[in-house]
Amino acid sequence: MSIRKRESKKAKNGYVYEVYFNYTNIFGVPSRYSKSGFITKKQAQEHETDMKKELNENGIIKKEINLTLNEVFDEFMKVGAKQYQPNTIYNTKKDYNYIKKTLGMYRIKDINYSILQNFFNNRENEGIESNKNIKKALKRVFVYAMQNGYITNDPLSYVKLVGKENTREKKIITFDDFNTLIDELHYKNTFRAEAYIIALKLGYYCGLRISEVFALEKKDFDLQNGFVSLNKKLVYYGRKADDFEVINQMKNKGSKAVLPIAETLKKDLCEWFKINPYDVVICDESGMYINPAVMYKSIRSIAVKHGIDYNFHMLRHTYSTNLVMNNVNIKTAQELMRHNDINTTLSIYTHVNMEHKKAVLDEVFKSKSVEKVSKRQNTKALN
Repeated sequence: MSIRKRESKKAKNGYVYEVYFNYTNIFGVPSRYSKSGFITKKQAQEHETDMKKELNENGIIKKEINLTLNEVFDEFMKVGAKQYQPNTIYNTKKDYNYIKKTLGMYRIKDINYSILQNFFNNRENEGIESNKNIKKALKRVFVYAMQNGYITNDPLSYVKLVGKENTREKKIITFDDFNTLIDELHYKNTFRAEAYIIALKLGYYCGLRISEVFALEKKDFDLQNGFVSLNKKLVYYGRKADDFEVINQMKNKGSKAVLPIAETLKKDLCEWFKINPYDVVICDESGMYINPAVMYKSIRSIAVKHGIDYNFHMLRHTYSTNLVMNNVNIKTAQELMRHNDINTTLSIYTHVNMEHKKAVLDEVFKSKSVEKVSKRQNTKALN
């Protein structure tokens, strides 16, 4: 029975009817619907019919709330954010700041396609990647709102993004520049500088992400057979050193893997493990995790001194480029890069091969042999 009679001192006849029933919404979330205050049983039955029809059509029952988007976001951060990785939540908070004083002030039930499309249209002079990130942050909040019955559909569904394309190339670091950084760090002759060298080499020779490098422990390596096991990462964004955390959640399913180690890196690791008495591979003199941002500042100063463009992720781009230029087959490259989607690997092949073809073509038309061919053809034409 989903309708019951309840006593009410405010009602003239001393009682009202209440509609109540349990259900599982379209997102698999167990929920309970209840609404009281109906004068007659017929009114309650009609309301029950309407609500069950809404549930049948939408898979969810919209709750009557007046929460603003900001209030729902705050609730999401307390309750719904736990299903996401720490870095995702860090970026969600950062990107939501662009929304807080505009869309955030609207009641969530009033936000529709036209409001959202207008918001993004007004950001047409901003970077398209920035707008994509804002949309992702909004999407997480709207999904949470739908799961709780605050809204019945996603108003972002038909929103088209505008914005300036990022024209920056995915840069690589040359082997000479890489060695310049290594030599300068060796010259410092400190424990920390040597740890930085190993971090750089893990990026260059294995293509590891920085959060993966800084989470590594000695037990992750099988140096006798030349393998490294990747199964964790360091969470450090927006945290103090005491709050750094190693978690087993990786970027994607393919990120957890066992990778071969290049022989030159294997030798360096063997030497480093003799010097470093701690379990953590990239650590300070006390064996504590190092903040990657601190390493970046140190190496960046060396890079600027020598006119080298540097950030750690360039090492991963360099690794993938080296695989392509040395004709490693696409499937093997995908496994070594740990891309979840082979299309990501294919896009690198397409880009690098196009750059290579352009360089070859430029070299051809710079050569003296082309000038000679042109001169011979002109001479024949005159004769």
